[in-house]
Amino acid sequence: MIMKVLEKIVFQKNKKVIYACFSFLIFLAFAGLLFQFIRGFKDMDPSWTLSTGIEILGIAICAVVFFSCIQSVESVEDHIAVFIPQLLVCALTLFFDEMAWLVQDLPDYRTVNCITNSFLHVSYHALSFLFWLYIQKTLGVRNKFIDITNTVFLIGFYMYSIVNILDIFFPIFFTVDSNGTYARTSLYDLKWTLYLVIIPAYIYILIKSKASAKTKIVSGTLYLLPILAEIVTRFKFGISLKPASLLLAIILNYGVLVAEREKRIAVTRHELGIASKIQMNLLPNIFPAFPDRKDFDIFAMTVPAKEVGGDFYDFFMVDDKHLAILMADVSDKGIGAALFMTISKIIIKTRAQLGGTPSDIIEYADRRINEKNEAGLFVTVWLGIIDLETGHIECCNAGHDYPAIMNSNEGYKIEKDIHGMPVAFMPDVKFPGYSFDLKDGDRIFLYTDGVLDAKSIDGERFEKERLLKVLNSNKYKNDEDLIHIVKNSVTQYFGVVPQFDDMTMLSFTYHGTK
Repeated sequence: MIMKVLEKIVFQKNKKVIYACFSFLIFLAFAGLLFQFIRGFKDMDPSWTLSTGIEILGIAICAVVFFSCIQSVESVEDHIAVFIPQLLVCALTLFFDEMAWLVQDLPDYRTVNCITNSFLHVSYHALSFLFWLYIQKTLGVRNKFIDITNTVFLIGFYMYSIVNILDIFFPIFFTVDSNGTYARTSLYDLKWTLYLVIIPAYIYILIKSKASAKTKIVSGTLYLLPILAEIVTRFKFGISLKPASLLLAIILNYGVLVAEREKRIAVTRHELGIASKIQMNLLPNIFPAFPDRKDFDIFAMTVPAKEVGGDFYDFFMVDDKHLAILMADVSDKGIGAALFMTISKIIIKTRAQLGGTPSDIIEYADRRINEKNEAGLFVTVWLGIIDLETGHIECCNAGHDYPAIMNSNEGYKIEKDIHGMPVAFMPDVKFPGYSFDLKDGDRIFLYTDGVLDAKSIDGERFEKERLLKVLNSNKYKNDEDLIHIVKNSVTQYFGVVPQFDDMTMLSFTYHGTK
């Protein structure tokens, strides 16, 4: 139950709550420093001063590590997010211990001494329980035996907390005499019996867990370091090693998790790099694509916003005299869009090679993709099939951006053709077609919305007017040069602003049969 409650609190990742906690840590660090200067250093044993200094620094470190945990609140992993309550309680533990040293041997602050030590002991137990929950989550073992152990530990925690609060009024685990001097009683060691409950369950987890030996050893430091610190302080009163050891254990475990996360990220990046190469190889990328043909030229390029993208283009000979050109844009980015793009491309090309009008081809693709589209993605498509002997082109626009057409006697214009719905947007949709004729020297420029939607640092879109200006200023460039010029123009336009959408272009020039 307690695990579920903590996960609900921590993993909701409410920004306001999390940043309020961060502000609280900053407050504790400054409060600890302020109280030290108010108290001064008069009559303080050097070892006490060393302890308070370590604890103030420790609270500041808690704040730094906490800030590292919450750099991206929405994407914080569960194992990283677990450190958030640990760091909060650890900072409180350091603060209570510092306050206890600041009022040590001050008769006027005897009550403060009692209160701070009582809450210090409660925070020790609370942090130990958080460590125990973390070990369960990290080592990945949870069953009825562990749940019973949690319940027993929690009951013991409540009982010991009540006793620790009673220490303010009655000397049970510690005393603070009339001179304001703290001392442990003969019953002090009884509070460690609570941890005996964990030992069998911890051994069980170590045996059953499939985690690596390194993970098991590092997680064990959450208890080993505080125990060693407790042993040392038995021989030297005045040096508070235990709170610092708790923080050290947290940082050590956090560091290991971050290192493991970075390793996973590196592996993922490598896999994405491979996926990107595979995706690029699915698109025609050898130019000139048809070196033996003199009746047309064609060039295309895609620039994904991420390692892999959802834009795609294609061109292929349907038969000896018909060329199909295709431009499409999936309604997402990343791996999901790339998979959807692959399926869409294969279906459209396979159907197109069987013959038929672009409308027939798109309607078929729409039915097939809609059959199993649980992700709810859709794709805009512009498909044209050109009769290379006559220049006649049959087209179908399924929700895609209007093409830019250049007449050999004029410049580029955005031709607002018949516009249908995107593929897989709705079931049983009809996709109307249209046609026009190309003359020698006419050109078609296809693109995705990543070109028009590119934004400058001022937030202004590139839009079709700028695209037409670039196209018409370079209308006599060959297809490859033209696309590179457009790409560079868009890149310079958004400058330092990160590319947020895939950018794909295709340029086709018809030379006729002469």
